[in-house]
Amino acid sequence: MNRRRFLLVLTALPVLTALVVSLALVSGTALAQTPKRGGTLRVSYGNEIAHLDFHTAPGYEMMWVAMNVGCGLVNITPDGKFVGDAADSWQTSPDGLLYTFKLRKNVLFHDGTAMDAAAVKFNIDRMRDPATKSGMRPFYEPVHSVEVLDPQTVQVRLKHPYAFFLHMLAAYRTGLIFLSPASIQKFAVDDRKQGKPGAIIGCGPFKFVEWVKGSHLLMERFDKYFEPGLPYLDKVIVRVIKDPVTEMAAFRAGEVDFIASFSPEHVDTLKAQSPRAVIMTGKETTPMKAAMKVTVPKDGKPMSKERAPHPIFGDLRVRKAVGCYGIDRQEIVKIAFKGKATAWVGMNPPGTLDTVDVNPMCPYDPAKAKAMLAEAGYGPAKPLTFEIMADTEKSVFNIIATVVKEQMGRLGVTANIRLVDKVSWMNTSLQDGPWDMYVEDLLSLLTLDSNAYLSNTTSSWSHERHNDKRVDEFYARYAREIDPVKRKAIAKEIQEFFVENMYWNNISGSPFYMVAQPWMKGYTCNAEFEVHYHRVWLDK
Repeated sequence: MNRRRFLLVLTALPVLTALVVSLALVSGTALAQTPKRGGTLRVSYGNEIAHLDFHTAPGYEMMWVAMNVGCGLVNITPDGKFVGDAADSWQTSPDGLLYTFKLRKNVLFHDGTAMDAAAVKFNIDRMRDPATKSGMRPFYEPVHSVEVLDPQTVQVRLKHPYAFFLHMLAAYRTGLIFLSPASIQKFAVDDRKQGKPGAIIGCGPFKFVEWVKGSHLLMERFDKYFEPGLPYLDKVIVRVIKDPVTEMAAFRAGEVDFIASFSPEHVDTLKAQSPRAVIMTGKETTPMKAAMKVTVPKDGKPMSKERAPHPIFGDLRVRKAVGCYGIDRQEIVKIAFKGKATAWVGMNPPGTLDTVDVNPMCPYDPAKAKAMLAEAGYGPAKPLTFEIMADTEKSVFNIIATVVKEQMGRLGVTANIRLVDKVSWMNTSLQDGPWDMYVEDLLSLLTLDSNAYLSNTTSSWSHERHNDKRVDEFYARYAREIDPVKRKAIAKEIQEFFVENMYWNNISGSPFYMVAQPWMKGYTCNAEFEVHYHRVWLDK
């Protein structure tokens, strides 16, 4: 080395050293840091799990268990790339009608049976069966058949193209979660719902051990998991802490390693109290709704085919007066979210594929709202009164309901608030119980198509219970269009249609936060879509 090069290296050494150190600090990994095996990850949920039949249960709380106990064909990364899970590779035919999956050879269910092509067919056919009553069934409508070619090869043939087939398999709700056919045939649905030992057999990194409702849920490492060396953790234990202030206190005391969903209005407080906490967030892909029920069953029986307009919101003029012109979304964002959300009228929030800004269609206009209410027959002589249902999962729901109540007061409308727990909200909305309006943030959306199971007239999960078949036609056109430019144009039509008819009264995006202790390593934040613990390890 000549003298000039030697001096240049000496000069650069402090800079290079600083760069290496800073990169190590930013990444959270040092040279000596290799994943440690063992330990128990302590997770906090804000709500109880509804039940544990993964193919039918609602709620994130169940989903975040299902995707660790079960495995699927594919997963999706935070940047939208598809990666294999039980599937080692896959091919799609040029016409988009045939998907061929090659499975890994070493995938086992926790009962020792093979997770093979026959098990894939069994699970997909179960999801498609109306008797299963799966909320995911509408997304399997395009499936014509599932064929086993050999133990490691399965083909899914579609009736027509479905642009979001892999999205659906990866991360619509739970995605496709496989359960052992032997366990499904042996145990009743209620056994799985209640978490009976032996009834919940998946192929994921953790075995389900027990669920003591009101106390905890326990998962343990599956030593024959198909990814060598994983998972690192011995156990994952989930407990429910419904009060966010109590949850923060438990986190600050080191009793909780990971908060799976954290209320946005408490983020600043947590930062101040626990400055070393790792706070994770991302795009606003979750819709915050002030939903209005459009129809009610004529005979009073849930999901009756004979339906009548809801006594209040069955009138489009009232829906638009209240939801379109009577709600000041900017004020709600400022008060409830402390400005951390985006006011958004469109049914799929700003971080979602093919979203369109339709905010100009619903400007806050109290005078116009009053005029529409008067046209519908409401005023001082006949004041409008309705109820807002909000659940206790996040305090932001009650805050939003309170602001909406105050905004309704400006219109001469009385809105009464009814607070319920999360499970009661799910039962009321899904079982077609009595409600007028509810405030809730719903499932995080990958695409506009994700909303079909909450919007189609054929879906048992349709909350608003509208009976407009044009909605089904819109979704069918959208999902079958392979050309992304044409598909985006259809997406714009759908979102404008929903605003014009107020079938989906969106308030804003709903920022999603997860919180981890600094010693929890290896976790990849992928919003609510995928919560996986198989690479997590504890640096303690």
